[in-house]
Amino acid sequence: MENNTKKSVLIENSKNTEHAQRPKRKKESTSNSGHCNFFVLRKKRFCKMTVKEGEEYCGEHKKIDSDIEPNTDISKNSPVRIICPLDGKHTCYAHNLKKHLKICNARPKPTDPYISKGVNYADSEEDNSYKLLSTFPEDDILKTISKVDTVYNKYIEKHISEHYSNHKLLEDEMLKPGYGFKTKKHLKQVSSILGLITEYEMMKRATCYIEFGAGKGQLSFWLAKACEDNKESKVLLIERASPKHKKDNKIARNSDKVCRIRADISDIILDKVNIVGECSNIIGITKHLCGEATDLAIRSLMNIKENSSKVRGCILTFCCHHRCRWLPYTGKDFFKENNLNKNDFDIMCGMASWATCGSGLSREVRKEISEKDLRLNQRDLSMGLTRSEKEEIGRKSKNVLNWGRVDYLSKFNFKCNLHYYVETGITLENVCIVAVR
Repeated sequence: MENNTKKSVLIENSKNTEHAQRPKRKKESTSNSGHCNFFVLRKKRFCKMTVKEGEEYCGEHKKIDSDIEPNTDISKNSPVRIICPLDGKHTCYAHNLKKHLKICNARPKPTDPYISKGVNYADSEEDNSYKLLSTFPEDDILKTISKVDTVYNKYIEKHISEHYSNHKLLEDEMLKPGYGFKTKKHLKQVSSILGLITEYEMMKRATCYIEFGAGKGQLSFWLAKACEDNKESKVLLIERASPKHKKDNKIARNSDKVCRIRADISDIILDKVNIVGECSNIIGITKHLCGEATDLAIRSLMNIKENSSKVRGCILTFCCHHRCRWLPYTGKDFFKENNLNKNDFDIMCGMASWATCGSGLSREVRKEISEKDLRLNQRDLSMGLTRSEKEEIGRKSKNVLNWGRVDYLSKFNFKCNLHYYVETGITLENVCIVAVR
């Protein structure tokens, strides 16, 4: 067969499946491959799905008929496909629509009893808008920097300490071959968190450990291993996403020690989660919980009513302070007591990124440029800020935000400490709050 024998293919243009001439296959390869003849423009290749004998396109890429009336009687063997009414990103056979709607992943899910929309947000009538740092005048930023210095020197400078802990289980694990540097950095953080749990006597029997923003569950996995002999203790993971390769699955297959809930922290009522009421103690833990999620986690713990006497403490490590928001922030009373307002809060959130964003220059360039010249733009020059000064202001801003959370927890009779729990070489987000009753 001649090489110039061609086939028409479909161009992917959102979900518009108009036919057009695009890169073509030889008839020999098309007929023998049994694969879809739809050209995926975004991936610059043909679809790899197999097709039925005699068909040219797979089910997902067959021509869509958008003119079918809702109550039209469709033959069972009809090849007509329509866009799913629940989610326009995929299609289904028209004659199979009723069945598809029952199993479609986009169908409305029944609400669990422990879910209540926005229950852990506070003062919902307050303004939750956010202003970027670049929108504030230089004078306002300089005034906030002065306030940050005052608050930091008054409350934090003498009360934040280095407290590098470790746990034997993780230290032994890291001695095994096969772990790379990046993996060991995460294991080192987990080791320190478990070490702090042990040191502060939170490793008790019949304890429900709640990991907020659990992600793939590495912290919970090692915590479950650390209290493996304590059959009465449980680990509850809360995560709104559904990541692949979850570590806790390795334990969940053979034990009921771990329980994962897919929910937003802002919506969860911990009193109504069965595993929480079954234990004698409740401990909250986080590892690099992002922005406002830390405040939502604190509020969800403090909103426990029926089991409030069981809440013994928490260890919170956080990140991304630039994503904190005023509405759920737990340190608003502390701010008001120290002449800080919402504008100061927004400026601090913006300045917090100065501690971790780097100079934006390569190592070689930084060696050739003096510290005096490491000012990034005209705005920095006019405010008289060098790179190192900005990094220091960023760290102070983060810890003022953290101290607001400490102040909030202290009002619930927790004894709180602010620690550097690992070295900056492990992570720049190396501060944690330890709160115990």
